[in-house]
Amino acid sequence: MDKKKQKNSEVIKFALIVLASITITLFLSYHVANLLFGMNSYDVYSNLDNKKIFLKSEIRRLQLDNARLQKEYFELKNLEPEE
Repeated sequence: MDKKKQKNSEVIKFALIVLASITITLFLSYHVANLLFGMNSYDVYSNLDNKKIFLKSEIRRLQLDNARLQKEYFELKNLEPEE
């Protein structure tokens, strides 16, 4: 009878360890998934993507403005503009 109680005790300990391991794994998985794929991450990605698009258009606008100003500068200096 004593061996049977000891074996039951070991089975219960093992079951508790397995249950605790599964619970901890699920808890950590949820938080990692939320960190990687949650709304906050999506908002940050979306904002960065919008900023990238804005900065590319701003670069293009400044390049055109720079070319126009260079042309104007050369014309004021009575030089031929480079095109």
